[in-house]
Amino acid sequence: MIRRHLLIFATLLLVAAGIIFMPLRLIVGGEGVTARKVEGIIWDGSIRDLRVGQLPIGDVNARLHFLPLFLGRAQISLSRGDAPFAPGINGSVTRRPGGISVDNVKATFPVGALFAPLPAEKVELQDFSARFTSGRCADASGNVRLTLASTLPGLDLSNGLLAKPRCDHGQLLIPLLSQSAMEHVDVRISGDGTYTATIFLEGDRTEQAVPLGLAGFRPVAGGYRMVRKGRF
Repeated sequence: MIRRHLLIFATLLLVAAGIIFMPLRLIVGGEGVTARKVEGIIWDGSIRDLRVGQLPIGDVNARLHFLPLFLGRAQISLSRGDAPFAPGINGSVTRRPGGISVDNVKATFPVGALFAPLPAEKVELQDFSARFTSGRCADASGNVRLTLASTLPGLDLSNGLLAKPRCDHGQLLIPLLSQSAMEHVDVRISGDGTYTATIFLEGDRTEQAVPLGLAGFRPVAGGYRMVRKGRF
């Protein structure tokens, strides 16, 4: 009987040690998630050149939270201090049965390649949260700023476009608006990672018709519009 108890105790110790010292690389990855190098254990590790689809995240520190595991949730915090050419990152990603969420994210990401040929440069997130359940947007909050390059003829969008994200018909909607309210960029993101970005320029832009057409815009009622679709 004593030998049996010792065997059970030793087995439990091995299982506990395996969990405690589990390498972070075993839980980092999945569809569209890549990294050049993953170091450390799940409770304290680092990820080099993290990418989510086409979105470059860069180098981050990562750790798995212990208590949410008892609720069936895998919550990973990502963080990085401000550094030259690499703004700081803070927030978390949580996987739960039937859904995924990002919570309280503060970060700046380059997005030029993601929305090409839209002249987007970077997106800034402040207290950004979004939750998807069964592939549908269930909740969203925070602030988003999109900065566009000064390559659009006749436009001054140096202050960027601002939005408060929300859910709309099961998609995450980011309705970006310029200071003048004459320029709109609506970004709709589905649970499968596909997105549609629509940029609409209001008003009479006859003098800019040729360069706008070369940039990919088409005349519509009330202004000019460009639509781009893709996947993260």
